[in-house]
Amino acid sequence: MSKTTDLVQRIHDLNHAYYCDVAKVSDIEYDGLVSQLHALEAQAGESFMEASPLLQFPTNQQQAFPSRRHTTSMLSLGNLYSEQAILEWDESLRKPLGVPTLSYTCELKIDGLAIALIYEQGRLATAVTRGDGMEGDEVTANLRTIPELPVALPEPLDLEVRGEVFLSKDAFEKLNQRRTARNDPPFRNPRNAAAGTLRTLDTSEVSRRRLGVFVYACVSGIKAIRHSAALDQLTELGFPINPERHCVSSITEALEYCRRWEPRHSELAYAIDGVVLKVDAYSTQKQLGVTAKSPRWAAAYKFSTEQAESCIRGIELGVGRTGVITPIALVDPVELNGTMVGRATLHNFEQVRNLDLHLGDLVTLEKGGEIIPKIVSVARSARPPNALPILPPETCPACDDKVSHEDGEVNWLCTNPDCPDQVRERILHFCSRRALDVETIGPALVVQLLERELVRTSADLFRLDVETVSQLERMGKKSAENVVSGLERSKHCQLATLLHGLGIPNVGEKTARLLARRFGSLQTLRTVQHEQLLAIDEIGPVIANSVASFFADSRQQALVDDLLAVGVCPQEEAILEADNPHFSGKIVVLTGALSEARDVWKQRLEEAGANITSAVSKKTDLVLAGENAGSKLEKAHKFGIQVIDETTAQTWLNL
Repeated sequence: MSKTTDLVQRIHDLNHAYYCDVAKVSDIEYDGLVSQLHALEAQAGESFMEASPLLQFPTNQQQAFPSRRHTTSMLSLGNLYSEQAILEWDESLRKPLGVPTLSYTCELKIDGLAIALIYEQGRLATAVTRGDGMEGDEVTANLRTIPELPVALPEPLDLEVRGEVFLSKDAFEKLNQRRTARNDPPFRNPRNAAAGTLRTLDTSEVSRRRLGVFVYACVSGIKAIRHSAALDQLTELGFPINPERHCVSSITEALEYCRRWEPRHSELAYAIDGVVLKVDAYSTQKQLGVTAKSPRWAAAYKFSTEQAESCIRGIELGVGRTGVITPIALVDPVELNGTMVGRATLHNFEQVRNLDLHLGDLVTLEKGGEIIPKIVSVARSARPPNALPILPPETCPACDDKVSHEDGEVNWLCTNPDCPDQVRERILHFCSRRALDVETIGPALVVQLLERELVRTSADLFRLDVETVSQLERMGKKSAENVVSGLERSKHCQLATLLHGLGIPNVGEKTARLLARRFGSLQTLRTVQHEQLLAIDEIGPVIANSVASFFADSRQQALVDDLLAVGVCPQEEAILEADNPHFSGKIVVLTGALSEARDVWKQRLEEAGANITSAVSKKTDLVLAGENAGSKLEKAHKFGIQVIDETTAQTWLNL
């Protein structure tokens, strides 16, 4: 295979050179090399080497992309929507560090999909979509079709990089032309087209669509002290790095970069929706740390929010698992930020009343970083005569039972526990990742199970067998086996996740963890009294009433009995016999760069009885300070508040 290997590497090199605007051979010579490789690939079929830049054989044996957990979380970026917000963000970084200026790398924010690329011994081994940030879909074969992405590096390195997959405007237009010619619906925008392409099982079709990628970060495998230097090294290794990146020595220069690109972004060959600002020095990034969702040292400046006008034609009502009825405005389809939208968020009927919405109203829509746009204003002067006001429903849209509403509350509720929409949402919540994490069960399957009356409660899920599930639509034997095995695995859950999955009103993940640690077992919790709950500092009357009422309710008792009967076996927790004397009931503030993730410390301290707040005040009892703590530490000293470091906290927690 040495001759074939040489040919594969030769075409990869030419593809990358062409991407860099350096044509090393004529088009005729290049086409000849590709023809040779096509012929070899056709002869070898599926046994052809994976590094082929053509990959013209389909991989339709695979019915779905396998999931893969990320080596490190793929966090999202916090958004900034104005120059003032950029300045305030910069100040929030500099102040705790005690520095007058920071250097930043400015990069165009590509409107695509994030991807993690893992190289082993210099060869592309794995490509994983961002997914939920913790795990995504493995789409390695599809990434190998991107001509500018090296499948083999000049050095046998083990490294992981992150990038953004996109479809250029030209490739997008050509793709839609082909789809229109086949009477297929065109994609609305390049991002949607790129997302659909990444999840296409036929790699020959993926190759035909011509995805692109820009690598924007190195997670591991390269030694550098600055982000900009790491990007330079990646460029030398052959990775496609956006050439428009720019390193600046102050936030003022970063603002100039943003101002330069906002009016010019439409000139680019690919879509962007803003600028990413990153602190350049890795040591400073480490000092600043991350939150549960985003790195503190990076943010995305989003170009001016686009608005559009449309008319309200109707209202769609949704019913959540707790019975809350949520209105969604149905509007005339209009393009907003490159997407056709026909729905707008209305969080509750209090908002509807404040906006004084009527059917037929001309309204202004804005995305503002949200998936579903929101209504920001109403043109009352354009209201049609005799327009009907939008009023809360008198009956539930799902079960037709009466709706209840208490004075002073913003929500209208369906109080029928057998409401089909509530049942569906309760089961989906029970299976969700932060509850029992039954990843093989999704909305479409739950709807089928309910329609065929195969389940009525979450306990009924565990009575399903492979034969029954395999008879449902789009559920072959293998898929059915995955569903049943996923349910079987979820039986051995943590007590806290089961409590969260039960959907007890006002009990989220934090309270569920607290209850598990304080009472140890499900059996103990089932007999807990209202007074026992109120004795816990972190639990107030509302939560205490919710928990006690839940376990006193005969329907909920029957559900818990049923879950235990079908084999759900929550692990018992080691009971927290006594409150930690150092933290119980104390108001604690975290500040500075900590050696472990802030969420880790937050959970530890909350489990020890502490109440974590974000701001230092005279009511604060303790401040846990890491390196380069700034104004919060100064405030603590001013108020005479006790300050401890991580070593002391670990000792007090017996870690």
